[in-house]
Amino acid sequence: MLAAYTAAHHILAVGRAHGVHTVFGVHGANIEDLFAAGQTMGIPMVVAKHEFAAGAMADGVARMTGGPGMVVTTSGGGALNVVAALAESYDSRVPVLAVIGAPPTTLTARGAFQDMLDPPDTIDLAAVLGGVTGHCVVLRSAADLAPALEESFTALHRGMPAALIVPKDVQTQTYDPRVASGISEIADPVKQDQASLDALAELLAERVTAGARICVWVGEEVSRGDAGNALSALATILGATIVAAPGGADAVTDLTTHAGVTGVMGHPSAAQALADADVCLAVGTRMTVTDRGGLDELLEGIELYHVGEHHPRYSSKTVAVPSIAAALTHLVGSSLLRRLPPPRPPRAVIEHLTTPPAPDPQLPSLPALMAAIDARLPRDARVFADAGNTGAAALHHLTPRQSGRFTVALGMGGMGYAIAAGIGVAIDDPSHRSVVIAGDGAFFMHGMEFHTAVEHDAPVTLIILNNNAHGMCVTRENLYFPETASVNRFRSSDIAGALSTMFSGVTVSHPRDATDTGLACAALFAEPGPNCLVVECHSDEFPPFAPFLNREAPA
Repeated sequence: MLAAYTAAHHILAVGRAHGVHTVFGVHGANIEDLFAAGQTMGIPMVVAKHEFAAGAMADGVARMTGGPGMVVTTSGGGALNVVAALAESYDSRVPVLAVIGAPPTTLTARGAFQDMLDPPDTIDLAAVLGGVTGHCVVLRSAADLAPALEESFTALHRGMPAALIVPKDVQTQTYDPRVASGISEIADPVKQDQASLDALAELLAERVTAGARICVWVGEEVSRGDAGNALSALATILGATIVAAPGGADAVTDLTTHAGVTGVMGHPSAAQALADADVCLAVGTRMTVTDRGGLDELLEGIELYHVGEHHPRYSSKTVAVPSIAAALTHLVGSSLLRRLPPPRPPRAVIEHLTTPPAPDPQLPSLPALMAAIDARLPRDARVFADAGNTGAAALHHLTPRQSGRFTVALGMGGMGYAIAAGIGVAIDDPSHRSVVIAGDGAFFMHGMEFHTAVEHDAPVTLIILNNNAHGMCVTRENLYFPETASVNRFRSSDIAGALSTMFSGVTVSHPRDATDTGLACAALFAEPGPNCLVVECHSDEFPPFAPFLNREAPA
C-alpha cells in the first residue's frame, strides 16, 4: 500500500489508464521520484543509456501499439538530449508523452543547478520543448495536474507528442485523484465527416463505372491503425492497384495487387502503377517528399484524393477524419460502392531498382544480404530499418511486407533511431522478435543501447552492416564532390569482436558472405533473448536510392 499518493504516482496512473505499459527514461535527481513511484506501482521503468534512445523507444512502442508512449528524463542535458527524439515524433505524428524533471520551485530563478525555467537568464526549456511537441506545460503545483494531463492527452489523441515539465517538489506533493483525475473521455478533434465520405464514395463509384483505373496509395496511418484489411477490401471493391508510402509498407497482407513502395528508395513499379492510373486515392499518407520523391509531375496529371487523420503535405482534395480505420470501414460499407459489379482484379509485379555491382566481389552486396535476411525472417518479426545505405537497402528489398511489421523513421531520419526503437518494442512486448538492421555509423552513435537489451533479456537481433564509413555520405562525396577528399571513411573496426568481448554469453555471429548470413540469421532468430550479427560490406556500393542512380556514377 502506498504511504502517500503523489503527483508522480498520478501521472503514471493516468498514463497507464491511457494504455502505457512501459516507461522509458534515464534516472537523475530531478526525476527520481517518478522512477520510485513507478516501482511502487509495478510499472516497468526501463533505464536507457541515452535520453534520445529512451525517446525513440517510447516512439517505437507508440508506432506498434497505436497508443501513447512515455519517456521520462531529468533536467539539464537529459532534458535536451530527448529533443531530437521528440522532433521525430512530432514530424511523424507519433503520440509520445515526455515527462521532464526540473529543480524545485523554491530554487527556480535562484541559481539552481540545471534551472531551465527562468528565461532569458536561463535556457527556456518550455519554448524548446514547445517547438517539438503539440502541447507543453510547466506544472507549478499539483493542484494544476488534472487540467495539464487532460490537455496533454488531448494532444496525444491528435497524434502529437506532448511535454509535461514537473519540478521535483511538485512531483512529491500529495494528490487526491477524487478531486480531479485528469482521466476523461477525450473528444475526437475532428468529427467523422460522413457526408464528405459519402460524396467521395459516390465519386469513386462514378469513376469505376466509367472505366477509370484506380490506384490506392496507403500510408502510415493505415499501418498504425491496424486498418489494412479494410484498405484491402476497399481496393478490391474498386478494382484498384495498391502502392505504399514507406510508412505503410507493412499495412496490407495480400500483395497480389501491390505494386511496391513509392519514394526515393521505392520501386519503379509503384511509380508506374500511379502513372497508369486515372484516379489516385491516398489513404493515411501525408505525401511527403520521401513518400512521393520523383512523382510530382506525375501526380499533377491524375485526379488525387486524400483521406487522412493529418493534413497532407501535397495539394489534394482532402477528407479529414479522426480515425482512418473508421473511415475505411465506412467507405467499404457504402451502398454506392457495394452495388458496383465485381471488378477484374489487377495483378502487380514489384520491380526493383538496378544498382551497379558491388565494387569488391569478395564482399557481399546489399541486395544479396537483404535477400538472405528476408528468407529467414520470422513471419511475425518486427523489422526496424535505420538510416543511410543500410536503411535504403532494407526499405527497398524487404518491403512491402506480407506479415509482421516494418518501421523506418523518416521524420528527422536520425541515425540510431531503429536500434533504440527496436529494443524498446522488444522490452515492451517480448512475444515478437525485433530485428534491427543498421549500419556501423548508427551503431557508433547509439549501438550501446544493446546493453539495455541485454539487461532486459529482450528478444532482439541487432544486424550491423559494417562498411567502415558513413556510406551514404561517401556516395554523395563521390557524386557531388569528386575532387574533395573524403571525410566519411574510417579505419577498420572489429565490431563483432568488441561485442563478443563486452557481452559474454550473448551470441555474436560474424558471417563473411550472404549464404552464411542466411544460415546465421536462421540460428539467431530462433534463439531467445538478444543477439547480434555483424557483416562487412563495401563503402562504395551504391544503395537503391533513385536520386543517386539517376546520375552517372563517377569513375
